[in-house]
Amino acid sequence: MTQYPSSQSVSGKFGRVTLELEGQKYHLERHGEEFRVDMVDPDWTYPRLLQTAAFHSGQAKSLPPFVPNPPRINLPISLLTGSHHMQAYWVPSRWGNMQFGLPFTYLFEDERWVPRRDVFMHPPDRPFAMQVWNVNCISCHATAGQPRQNGRTKIMDTRAAEMGISCEACHGPGEKHVALNEDPTRRYALRMGGKGDNSIFNAAKANHVKASEVCGQCHAVRHKINPDQWNEHGSPFRPGGDMEAAYPLVHYDASDLNVPGNEKKRTLMEGSFWSDGMVRVSGRDFNGMRASACFTRGELSCLSCHSMHHYQNRAHQLSAGMDGNKACLQCHNNIAAKLEQHTHHAAGSSGSQCYNCHMPHTTYGLLKAIRSHQITSPTVQESLTTGRPNACNACHLDRSLAWTGRHLNAWYGQPVVPLAPEQESTSAAVLWALSGDAGQRALIAWAMGWPAAKEASGQDWMAPYLAQLLQDPYAVVRYIAHRSLKRLPGYGQFEYDYVGPEEERQQRQRQAFEIWNGQAKRLTNDPSALLIEASGRWKTDDVARLLRQRNDRRMELLE
Repeated sequence: MTQYPSSQSVSGKFGRVTLELEGQKYHLERHGEEFRVDMVDPDWTYPRLLQTAAFHSGQAKSLPPFVPNPPRINLPISLLTGSHHMQAYWVPSRWGNMQFGLPFTYLFEDERWVPRRDVFMHPPDRPFAMQVWNVNCISCHATAGQPRQNGRTKIMDTRAAEMGISCEACHGPGEKHVALNEDPTRRYALRMGGKGDNSIFNAAKANHVKASEVCGQCHAVRHKINPDQWNEHGSPFRPGGDMEAAYPLVHYDASDLNVPGNEKKRTLMEGSFWSDGMVRVSGRDFNGMRASACFTRGELSCLSCHSMHHYQNRAHQLSAGMDGNKACLQCHNNIAAKLEQHTHHAAGSSGSQCYNCHMPHTTYGLLKAIRSHQITSPTVQESLTTGRPNACNACHLDRSLAWTGRHLNAWYGQPVVPLAPEQESTSAAVLWALSGDAGQRALIAWAMGWPAAKEASGQDWMAPYLAQLLQDPYAVVRYIAHRSLKRLPGYGQFEYDYVGPEEERQQRQRQAFEIWNGQAKRLTNDPSALLIEASGRWKTDDVARLLRQRNDRRMELLE
């Protein structure tokens, strides 16, 4: 979560490293256990960025004046955030203890630095604000954080119990618990009597709502109901308490989207939810689970599948055996005896994995697709209404919505819905990849690298679509497309810089098409649904027409 820098915690490469962004250079240095950066003074930059953002939002009349030689300063790296996929770094203000974000992130898989703006789904034509740890990350990446910003001077006197997620984040304040249990007779009496210890909260012994709210205090889209309370004292929620009273969940409301002057709420709604209210960004899983029938009509909790202490995989923190159907069959055990009859897929296939159909990868974050935590069944109507890929077409990438509709009608009696001619004949994934919005394009680019989808759909036809996305306006779409492309035959050594100069990206895109054109095609799919001619060539006219229809609305997903 959040750590202090050391040789054990810092993963980024420091020491004689120079990075450049928007004409400014950042020199990274290492001196033993100290990590430093020589950069433009963030105490000078930050107010200018605020003025720039205000200008672009219409709240200021002018941009700050251009300064050819802004002041520079050499600062220590004071904090770092992230330990699974990427790592962000922070430098201190000289006033109070505000922590400014270094505008670069280190990607573990690629072993490289990239601009921080290019690891988020962010409009490419909109300035990326400098991040401040004290008012953003502190609420979920520290324990009992309190921003404590002076309303007049804006200087921070931030406090936190611990910089990461410690015991008290999930169990509540522990001072009373420790004091009481210094008495061994009390401990033995509770143990021998089989009684719980009410001096501390234990989610494993709570009901499914209270247990899950411990996770929901961070993993949810929520309101901060009292800004002054939050600034001075931090979150009023304590494990076992009433989360809805402290931090009520945000619920999607389409009526908020068109209210004049309500841009902030519109950004929150569109950046967090699909248009039917399903969460579409990572780290907000509680909203999804909370809306599932397994929670509202059953006793599903986060602890039904996850464990903080006894997990198999650190990245997912799944309890033993919960990476398969046991997660669902522990409750729906009547399905186990008739699995193939229920799924209409072979028992050992990905199509008979419960979560592939009921928790598909329709959530975006961390440069990838992530499983939805709102447990649902796939329908064609959801894709028509929201644009969200349904589970069937997110796996069978070569098939149309009409194909999915016919099978869902035959197998589960779902009504057949009317479709446009292209939705009848053309692969849904192809339509989303060419004419969808940036979020849809990112999900499909990821799915083209997912082994289960490639097995179900074949992969010899995917390269031109991924090559096309190498020139996407959104950096994160380009990144995901390249990663999936490298997993296709013939592209294992294909080099491409998703944040490189546009001319260089264009050249690499042409080379990607040349590789595909030179390959022998062994298509087992219907080529017409994939806009591929019998000769194996792309139907360039149809592709160009769909590209002209691409949904270029601004997209900012608030992961």
